[in-house]
Amino acid sequence: MTQTVLVTGATGLAGANISKQLVERGDTVRALARATADTGPLAALGVEIVTGDVTDADAVMRATRGCDAAIHCAALLGGASQDLADFEAVNVQGTKNVLDAAEAVDLRRVVAVSTGTFFDTTGGLDREDAPVSENPSRDPYTVTKMAAFLDAMARAEKGRDVVSTHPGAIFGPSPVASNALGRTSFNRVLLSAARGRIERYLKFPVSWVFGEDIARGCILALDKGVSGERYMLDGRPEDVVSTADACTRMCRLAGLDRVVVDVEPSDDPELLAVFGPTLIAIAAKAEKAARAGGERKKLEDSKTHQRLGYRPITLDEGLGRTLQWFRDVGKVG
Repeated sequence: MTQTVLVTGATGLAGANISKQLVERGDTVRALARATADTGPLAALGVEIVTGDVTDADAVMRATRGCDAAIHCAALLGGASQDLADFEAVNVQGTKNVLDAAEAVDLRRVVAVSTGTFFDTTGGLDREDAPVSENPSRDPYTVTKMAAFLDAMARAEKGRDVVSTHPGAIFGPSPVASNALGRTSFNRVLLSAARGRIERYLKFPVSWVFGEDIARGCILALDKGVSGERYMLDGRPEDVVSTADACTRMCRLAGLDRVVVDVEPSDDPELLAVFGPTLIAIAAKAEKAARAGGERKKLEDSKTHQRLGYRPITLDEGLGRTLQWFRDVGKVG
């Protein structure tokens, strides 16, 4: 049975792939997008565009009316320069606007796309069940995404049908190439590697996950998820490698004899200026988790796989498809 699904953040890497896959399976997709957004590729797919901003409650309500469900992807991502007020407006208030509108029109379900950076796994629990950290990283992205997640889960506890998905580091092709290669995108880093323009990167373990896999995971959560549960849309556990490692693999695929070097995290102000507070915070947390020990469970043992049937492709396959996309859009010769 087809449905009408509202997708926020539909021009982003995750949202554009979600929109494309929903259209391909026969659903009607409505995208809330700012007037300045590059919506042409979505319109060409048959997506209905509603002009507005997720920070505008009236615009969100206008987009939500007539929909059956929503996948909320809109977010302000971590970068080198961050303003807490901007992050609160998009990540906290924007999520509240979507959840308020969903309650007002009684949507069947909301899938809230979040992050996995604020869960406390030191007690041995996997992130699917681990508590929210009492001392999370204080960068604006983590703080505001955690607040939005807590809002979503509080509503689920009160009986609203809300599930959350928590992607790893998203990369890969997108119908909206302009946004998929933005400054905060992992694609941008991989593209620099394919062009031979990157020599080093901050060291921390990264769960790389292909954009099309994220889209499938979010749609599986829409179809099969259980209200109040969270689903970790990571890559395969064996493909958790540093950014430098992934860049070196991309160089190899591009025919470049180049090795990208890991840079150990530290309090060096130069590192903060280059990589920004979010990545520095993630690296510090990852180092702490590594010292605490413990290994991520096999994909087949995870709730995300067992409940949803989620199964991502390998990192090397994803990198190969991404390199081909770089060539297709004229970014690499």
